[in-house]
Amino acid sequence: MTLEVERLEAGKSEGLATRLESGDRPLIIVGGAAHWRAVSSWTPQYLEQRLGTVELDYKVSSSHVHPDFRQTEPKKMFARSRGTFAELLRKLSLGPEAERARFLFTGDEQFLLRRRDGVTVKSPLLGPLLLDVELPPLFSEQQLYTVWSWFSGRGVRTWLHYDNNGCHNLNAQITGHKQCWLYAPDELPRLHPFLLGGPNPAHNCSQIDVERPQPEFAADLSAARAWHAELAAGDLLFIPAWWFHTFTHHGEFNSNVNFWWKPLEPRWNLVAARQALLDAAARASLEDRAQAAPILRALDAAACGASAPTRPAEPKY
Repeated sequence: MTLEVERLEAGKSEGLATRLESGDRPLIIVGGAAHWRAVSSWTPQYLEQRLGTVELDYKVSSSHVHPDFRQTEPKKMFARSRGTFAELLRKLSLGPEAERARFLFTGDEQFLLRRRDGVTVKSPLLGPLLLDVELPPLFSEQQLYTVWSWFSGRGVRTWLHYDNNGCHNLNAQITGHKQCWLYAPDELPRLHPFLLGGPNPAHNCSQIDVERPQPEFAADLSAARAWHAELAAGDLLFIPAWWFHTFTHHGEFNSNVNFWWKPLEPRWNLVAARQALLDAAARASLEDRAQAAPILRALDAAACGASAPTRPAEPKY
C-alpha cells in the first residue's frame, strides 16, 4: 500500500514548527526554499567557479545504487574515490546516464555545518555554500545537529535506510528532481535491516533491494505501508526521526541540502529502541561485547522480527 505525502504550500505554514516537532508524518512544503539563491544559481558551472579546486572524497558504485549492497565485499559496497570538486561535477553532469549514476557526494564525506555540545563548526572547504541557503525558521538553531549537501546525476538510487542520529530531517531540493519512498518506524520488522553480528556493518540499512526484492523479503516489502513524495527544485521534504527512506534521482543535475535537528522530546519507537541497543553495543568494551554477543544479537533479531545470525568467530560491531 502506497500513500502520497501531504503537500503544503509554503505560504500556508502557520504553526508548522509545532506540527513538525510532533514528527508523526512526512510532509512536503511546496516552494519552501524557492527563494534561496542556491535554487537559481547552483549549476555545475557556478559551483565549479566557486569551489572547483576543493579536494574531496565521494562515493563510487559499480551500478547506480548507493551503497552498492549488490556487491559481496565491503570494499566494493562502500567504495570511494577522491578528486577536485570540478572533476566530480563533470562526472555527474557529462557522459552516459549509467556512468554518471555511479558517483554520489553526500555530507558524510564533508559536512557543511555541524553543531555539537553548543559549538557550531562550518566546513572550511564547503562552508561558503551556506551563503546561498537559509536556515529554515522551523526549529531553533540550538537544536541544529548537522547540515549536509548532496550532489548527483540522473539515475542514482539511495538504498533503503533510516538516519541513526535520532534527528528530524528537512531535505531541501535545490536543483533537479527526486522521488522518495518512506516507511514509518513500526514497519521495522517488515524492512529487515542488516542485523547485529552479521557480516554487513550498515545496521541502519535494509537488506531489501527495493528495485528487485529478494524472494524471502518480497512479501514483507509489499505489505509494508509506504509514503511517496515527489520533489522539484525549491521544495522541502520533512522526514521524521527514525523513518526509513529511499530516494531516486531524476534530474540531470541534482543538488540538495539537508538540515538535521534534535527533537525537543526524543521520539521513542521500535527503531529508536533498536538503535539504542546498537549504540550501547558499540560503546561496550571488546571483552563485554564478546560476552554479551549472543544476547545482543538475539535482542536485535527480536526487534526486527528475525532470527539472530550466528557466527563462529567473535562478532565485529
